[in-house]
Amino acid sequence: MDAWFGIAAILVGLACCFYGYPLFRIFLIFTGLIYGYLLGQSWAEASHPGMSLAIGLGAALVLAVFAYPLWSIGVFVLGAALGAMILLFLGIALNASQTVLILLGVIGAAVVGLLFYHVRDLLVMLTSAFNGATLVVFGLSCYIPALALGGRANVQDILIVTVLGVFGFAVQYGMFKERRTYSS
Repeated sequence: MDAWFGIAAILVGLACCFYGYPLFRIFLIFTGLIYGYLLGQSWAEASHPGMSLAIGLGAALVLAVFAYPLWSIGVFVLGAALGAMILLFLGIALNASQTVLILLGVIGAAVVGLLFYHVRDLLVMLTSAFNGATLVVFGLSCYIPALALGGRANVQDILIVTVLGVFGFAVQYGMFKERRTYSS
């Protein structure tokens, strides 16, 4: 991973973790850029960072076009991503087989995605906090190789994401518990 990517992931992750609720739609675009860049890195050779950036910009553009008119679907998709991530990390930490990992990902995505759709405001805070925490760990893994979230998750990664995500959610809930931006 590039050093600038690590810094960007940490900064966007911290902002999303602690102030993601009011800027949710904007963070859809930024996280699309970062995750798109990661996808681009896995598809393009290391000597072609421009291709990774182009794929990341494409993902961000797609999210930008659809984030505003289809935000409730975005809430469902982010909830589904969080549910899949949690159960996948658990399965990886327990060394589950490929089939079990796929099943856990699908179950997590379906259950948490539907939950997010029905309790949007509270869970936008939750998903932005944990998505931000995950981005922070991704960014830190550029500088601390023991945090290998970009490769294979370990218990340390899960613990850091969980503690940072819970703390970020508590901060957001304290600031925005009275707002109803996404339920109406």
